[in-house]
Amino acid sequence: MKIRTIMSNLAIISVLLVGCKPTFETSSQKVKEANGSERVEQVLEFPSAKYPETGAHIKEAIEKGKTDICTIDRKGAADRRKQSLANVPTKKGYDRDEYPMALCQEGGVGADIKYIKPSDNRGAGSYIGNKVEKLPDGAKVKIVVK
Repeated sequence: MKIRTIMSNLAIISVLLVGCKPTFETSSQKVKEANGSERVEQVLEFPSAKYPETGAHIKEAIEKGKTDICTIDRKGAADRRKQSLANVPTKKGYDRDEYPMALCQEGGVGADIKYIKPSDNRGAGSYIGNKVEKLPDGAKVKIVVK
């Protein structure tokens, strides 16, 4: 009788264990902490060697007090771009780079603006867009210039 009870219990435990799988958190899945207690979905390492003007601008803007956190909000990007560039005249041969970016809720009025070469600005924009394309609106990204 004891053997039958033990076997029955082992069978139940086996069924339960087969239905369970261990989960391990990889570094890319971890929710990271930034700026104290702010949670971010992704740390975006920006390659300043590839896009030197944009990298320098982001670094300077952060050093001047702009946030290194971008809360993605694609729907509001066009309005924020208009707000941030409203009083900044165009300059032949240059783009007006804004940081925080229009893609971010933190962008818009008060963004830091710098004239940079179009190839650098547009390449950087494409790079960042590709890195965050799978993240939903509302996701927070920490920008780190490398």
